[in-house]
Amino acid sequence: MREFLLGRLAEADEEQFELRLLSDPALGEEVDAVADEITDDYLNNQLSDDERERVEKYFLSTTERQNKLEFAAELLRRAESERGKNVTEPRPSLFEQILAFWRRLLLAHGAMTAAAVIIVAGIFYISTRDNANYQELNLEIGAAERNVGPVTKPVKLSANTGLKITLTIPESARGAKDYVARFPDGTRLENDKQTEQTVTVKVPPALLKSGPYAIQLSKVEPDNTERRISGSYYFAVE
Repeated sequence: MREFLLGRLAEADEEQFELRLLSDPALGEEVDAVADEITDDYLNNQLSDDERERVEKYFLSTTERQNKLEFAAELLRRAESERGKNVTEPRPSLFEQILAFWRRLLLAHGAMTAAAVIIVAGIFYISTRDNANYQELNLEIGAAERNVGPVTKPVKLSANTGLKITLTIPESARGAKDYVARFPDGTRLENDKQTEQTVTVKVPPALLKSGPYAIQLSKVEPDNTERRISGSYYFAVE
């Protein structure tokens, strides 16, 4: 399939492969998944010089692939920008500072202080646990190969508001024991609920800024390996 997408097949073999694509939906999904991999490899400079040249001359000859590459590049730029803002050594959180204080107090005063540590830590946890609001959003997977660019669903969020996103699982990918959702930069999203047809994930407010987003879904195989489902779920925070 990679040879087909990079234009390495002879003309007769290419025509035969295209005929198979018309009658075999499963083969089409595999081609879409490989197209996603080629796009990711191109953006991350993981291709040989020959493959990179073939991507630019052959693979990107269609408007839909150009649109997908542009969208993926924007997501990558955003991820790199966010990582750049956090390169400095992180300061201890307020909870960590308070916990260190109580540890020092415990060493000085023994068991009576231990009970106080437990009580105070419990109160602090209750007062600081996730108090964000979550807005619900339903998304369908976007195919990797389409005649137009990715369909991106717009979202307007209030302050301190995250998202609970329900992802519809493609019929061909249903039945797995578990699913893993990630942003393209590798950030794993917390699974909130799962049914036979959907996976609902939580995206906290801290991960949401204005701009486009894509969620990649993988199914967990019986041997606990992950297999990426072709296509992505697209939305944009306005």
